[in-house]
Amino acid sequence: MKTTFPLLASALVATLVSAAAPASAQASLTLFTGYAGSSGVENVSTGTNADMKSAATYGVALGMVLDPSRELQLYYNQQSTTLSPGDAAAPFDLTIRYLHVGGTLFIDRPIGQGFYAVGGVGITHFSPGTSGYSDEVKPSINLGFGYMLPLGDRIALRAEARGYFTLVNSSGGFLCSGGCVAVLKSEAVTQYEAKIGLMARF
Repeated sequence: MKTTFPLLASALVATLVSAAAPASAQASLTLFTGYAGSSGVENVSTGTNADMKSAATYGVALGMVLDPSRELQLYYNQQSTTLSPGDAAAPFDLTIRYLHVGGTLFIDRPIGQGFYAVGGVGITHFSPGTSGYSDEVKPSINLGFGYMLPLGDRIALRAEARGYFTLVNSSGGFLCSGGCVAVLKSEAVTQYEAKIGLMARF
């Protein structure tokens, strides 16, 4: 489940997007790497924030041109981090995955150069790497801005800053499947990320 979930979800959304897109639409593929920080998880016993460490991210975006300034986007992003619950509980590995459908809007420029706004809506998949804790899938959005620098007719460099907001709405037992050493809660998990990517258009 932990491995196949994002792959199956990505394949399903990709199929729907490709089926809805015009046959003549121009597509793009961007590979990203970046760095993200997190906040919003609390230890119920102590009332203090659980430490979710900043860590590297990687992702991929599939774009489809809608008009001269807008692009539809299927977006996947992943981070492998460590969550320290506090209250003498041992830290554990946590993988955070985003699968979003959204788009980009270029500001006073055609697609492929200059500044743009970016955003999307979809799901976040939290996957703890230890016993006693369970996977969680929650709704989420992302918003950000970026700059695209053309390196040729079909290649460009992208720099982006994104913020992610995941609605958890848990007063206790977030990620817990029974036997948790520390009980966690969260109304919302937020992440902030800076990233760069290489885009190819085809």
